[in-house]
Amino acid sequence: MSDDRDPLPMKLPSLVTRRSMIAGGLLAATAAIANSRRPDEPFRMLPGKPKLNPLFPLKVGDWEYQTSSGLVLPPPDQLSDRLYNAIITRYYASPTGLPVMMLVAYNGVQDGMLQVHRPEVCYPAAGYRIEEERIVPLDAGRGVRVPGHYLATRSVSRFEQLIYWTRIGNDFPTEWWQQHWAVAKENLKGRVPDGVLIRFSTAAPDDQVAIATLKRFIEPLFAELGPTARRLLFGEAGAPLPPR
Repeated sequence: MSDDRDPLPMKLPSLVTRRSMIAGGLLAATAAIANSRRPDEPFRMLPGKPKLNPLFPLKVGDWEYQTSSGLVLPPPDQLSDRLYNAIITRYYASPTGLPVMMLVAYNGVQDGMLQVHRPEVCYPAAGYRIEEERIVPLDAGRGVRVPGHYLATRSVSRFEQLIYWTRIGNDFPTEWWQQHWAVAKENLKGRVPDGVLIRFSTAAPDDQVAIATLKRFIEPLFAELGPTARRLLFGEAGAPLPPR
């Protein structure tokens, strides 16, 4: 804008804006209190040194694992070595359908400052534009429902569609602020939660085909997971932790 005149006095924020500001302030205060009470012992769904590869099948329906390369990854930065304790990437090919790519990235300590990357960050950093976004509920069995986050993205050379979710402690946050709230809630319970990003992607001609393809892959994968993998993806709702 080139107009150098003093701007007109701003109107008072709307009720919704005031409520948002109040909610944000309360969330920040709660997070600060929770962090001050944060214990040193993490609460992890994967105790010890996590190994992800053995947890996931190499064959899902008529898809079969081919390679671990070719996936869009979180952007490298000075925190890259600290963001994840373990990460697995897989490219599955099918003779009857589109390929599906899987990424699972695990971090054993979610402290409110260091949290899982969301694809809304890493895809634009890799040159993709987000064109469509919606929540696609996923039935993980045993009464567990996961809010799958669907994104349709485009780069100069290709489409890519994905469904992902994040788990922090026992929550499935769909927004950045919900990630912080999930950490704060666990801290108030005396826990430092772990966190994981789970992402499945494909390259389809439209959203309908993409969602159908991804769900056709995800649902039989869920059915094959053992208790440790279910805890990783779904928390205690997926499979209770063994007695300590």
